[in-house]
Amino acid sequence: MEKTAQILKTLGHVERLRILSLLSHGELTVSELVQILGLSQPRITQYINSLEAVGIIERLKEGSWVFSRLRRGNAAVSAIVATALSALPKDDVILKSDLRRLDDVRRERAVAADAFFANVANDQGQLGDEYLPQNDIESRMRDLAGEGPFEMMVDLGTGTGRVLAVFADRVARGSGIDNNVDMLKVARHNLAGSGHDHLTVRQGDLNVTPLEPAVADLVTLHQVLHYLEDPYEAILEASRLLMPGGTLLIVDFETHTQDSFREEYNHRRLGFADDDIQAWGESAGLSLSQVDSVIADDKSRPNVKIWQLEKLKHSNSLESSA
Repeated sequence: MEKTAQILKTLGHVERLRILSLLSHGELTVSELVQILGLSQPRITQYINSLEAVGIIERLKEGSWVFSRLRRGNAAVSAIVATALSALPKDDVILKSDLRRLDDVRRERAVAADAFFANVANDQGQLGDEYLPQNDIESRMRDLAGEGPFEMMVDLGTGTGRVLAVFADRVARGSGIDNNVDMLKVARHNLAGSGHDHLTVRQGDLNVTPLEPAVADLVTLHQVLHYLEDPYEAILEASRLLMPGGTLLIVDFETHTQDSFREEYNHRRLGFADDDIQAWGESAGLSLSQVDSVIADDKSRPNVKIWQLEKLKHSNSLESSA
C-alpha cells in the first residue's frame, strides 16, 4: 500500500502529469521535453527523477542522449498510470498546447528525415557506408524466414524495395509500405523487372498502414526501427498485419554508442538490445524465436542483429505505445 501511495503522491502534480501525458505518445529526451513544456532543464530533470523513482517511467541512455519512456512490466503500476491518463481532461488547454508543440517537434524531425531520404534516393547521399555487406544479411534473413512459400509479405519502410526483391521467389504476393515519395520512385523502378510482377509498393505510414489485419504470414522491418520516434508502434502494426503463426523479421543495429550516426544518417536510436525487442514483441503478441548476429568487419561500425518473432496463436497484446 505504501508503494501505491507514493505513486499517487508523485502523480499529484500538474507538471509531472504533463510529462506523463507526453510520454504516453512515445519516448522523449529531456531537451525535447524542455522545448515542448517551456520549463528549465533542471526542473524537467527533477520531475523525471521523481517519476523514475516510483517506477512510473524509465530512462535509456544511448550515447550522449537519454530517452525517457513509460515503464512496462509491472501491471499494478501500469494500471494506475492508465487510470491517471484516462482521467486527464481531453479539452484541457495546457495539455492540448503541449501536444501541438509535440507535433511541431516531430514535424521538424520528419522534414529533416524526408530531405535525407530524398537525397539518398537521388544518389546524392550514401546509406551503404553505414551498413554491413547486404548479401550476408539477406542470406541470413532468408534462412531465418524459412523456405515458405509465403502467401503475403509486407515490408514496412520498404525504401528501395530491396527486401521485397530478396524474397520474390518465396512469396505469392508482396507489398512494400513507405512514406517517402522519392524512395518509392526508386523502388518502383527497381521492381519493374521480370519476376517482380507480384510485388507492389505504396505510400503510407508504416505505423498505421492501409492494409487489413492478419493479411500477412511474413512481415519485415529492415534497418527501419532506428529512424522511428516510437519503435514499438511499428512492431505493434507488424503484429496487427500478421496472421497467427506468421513471422516478423527485424534487422537493425545492436546497441552502440556512435553518436555520429545521428548527424550523418539521421538515426533517432543507436541500435537495440535483445531485451527491448523481446519486451516490445511480447506486448504486441509476438514471441521472440531466434536472434542472429552479423559481426562487422570494421570495428568502427556496429554489428547488425536479426530478430525472428512469431505471432502467437492467441494474442492479448497491449494496444498502447511504449
